[in-house]
Amino acid sequence: MQVRNERHGGGTGIVWQADGQIITNNHVVPRDGADIQIHFTDGRTLPARVLHRQPQFDLALLKVDSTEPLPTLPAGDSASLRVGEWVFAIGHPWGQRWTVTAGVVSTMSTRQVEPEVSIPYIKSDVRLAPGNSGGPLLNADGEVVGINAMIFGGDLSVSIPSNVVSAWLKDLPKSQAILGVGLQQIELPAAIKQQLSSGHGDNALLVVSLIERPTDQQSILLGDLLLELEGQPIAGVHTIRQHLASKAPGQSVTLTIARAGTIQTLTTILLPKPRQDLLDTYLIYPLD
Repeated sequence: MQVRNERHGGGTGIVWQADGQIITNNHVVPRDGADIQIHFTDGRTLPARVLHRQPQFDLALLKVDSTEPLPTLPAGDSASLRVGEWVFAIGHPWGQRWTVTAGVVSTMSTRQVEPEVSIPYIKSDVRLAPGNSGGPLLNADGEVVGINAMIFGGDLSVSIPSNVVSAWLKDLPKSQAILGVGLQQIELPAAIKQQLSSGHGDNALLVVSLIERPTDQQSILLGDLLLELEGQPIAGVHTIRQHLASKAPGQSVTLTIARAGTIQTLTTILLPKPRQDLLDTYLIYPLD
């Protein structure tokens, strides 16, 4: 498939699980919350969201919602690759969709990313170009043995072994999605209540603390009053938890808030729930 982002850049990806999990390179997806579109070979285009990233491995896990299972390629054992073995890359070099190039494995090596952490990688003479990033490297049996990542020295290509991808996915936490705010229930100010429909109650949730996030994602501010989530009045913290139970980190939600005496609508990106000690640092506690 082709992965396109809001800056009109793009790369390639591969359906890793039939439920819509997609693997690509981290550098293909510029930031969480970006408009990501996945173009499939059958002509469909579906929006995707970022579930997880691993910058050291240059991997990103995306998710699309499909009404039917998506076709997948079998994952091969990258440890069984041998120097001189034929491999094939599928991608969109220079925007030329669904292009296949072939070559042989040149070496299996490692790259040190931390004093005690090394990452294995595959070097081959398969010709890659911008647009191939994140696409599959296949063996002669049609199995995915790597994810193409970069061009090295002009004539050698680097791919992330499929076993590294599988191990990373296996170790991912099953993250709970949160707004990333600490809330205090207060009485809804009369001036704000007059601007709302009769369906709202007498209380609102005041934002009293925030988890740090990139500036371009910080749409909620200290002192905001949360009034509605996805168009539904917020009766309490339990309302938020019930709604977010079916959401994943990286998805966006629409909030209606009161800020500086005016009612506004904004979109914010959900965060993965951090460890409890980090929640304590930001004074974010369950309030219901």
